[in-house]
Amino acid sequence: MSARSTLLRLAPVALAVIALALPAHAQVGTRTMGVTFHEGAPDVSFSAADFADGAVRRQLSHGLLQTIVMRTYAYGGDGTTPIALAIRSCHVVYDIWADRYSVDVRTESSDRSLSLASIEGVIDTCLVADHVVVGDAAAWRARHGEHVTFGVVVELNPVTPDMVQRIRGWLARPEGGAAPDDAFFGSFVSLFVTRQIGDAERTLRFRSQELTCP
Repeated sequence: MSARSTLLRLAPVALAVIALALPAHAQVGTRTMGVTFHEGAPDVSFSAADFADGAVRRQLSHGLLQTIVMRTYAYGGDGTTPIALAIRSCHVVYDIWADRYSVDVRTESSDRSLSLASIEGVIDTCLVADHVVVGDAAAWRARHGEHVTFGVVVELNPVTPDMVQRIRGWLARPEGGAAPDDAFFGSFVSLFVTRQIGDAERTLRFRSQELTCP
């Protein structure tokens, strides 16, 4: 094997080592999020509307089922284990004859079906978080004064669109049960820094400013 081939083969490994050596937050874009604590748990507001560029808008409007999944994580200062997770999935179908979008919205606690007149309505529903509660008071009770960061993963047509159901099953277990697998509930580094592109047709990842729990 030539030296060049060896370098090409080892390059992904080297990049992964470098990413792990750097602070996780340095690898991910930052967006200012609105965060307020209500009854012991944070509600988080932000927009990921820029995910829907021209190509995504066209895909959402060609009549076949499309799935958008948005996960919002909360991490403590070390970034190793999530404190809590909120998830929203949208199943979108454009009805060419009615010129409307049918959108089924699922979260870890609710389901609803909408008929929307425009792609802008779909984007607002699926990609804008307006006071999304991340976790419950029990998850945050011992976090007073701790630094926390919120991280967001947005995916178009992920390989595992049943994430919401799996999260619901986990939340329903006594004492929370075992944590879901690392496919959607891992460390900041594994989910935001070293994860390979290809788990979905398109992926956007970003984090919030660092905050202090009240």
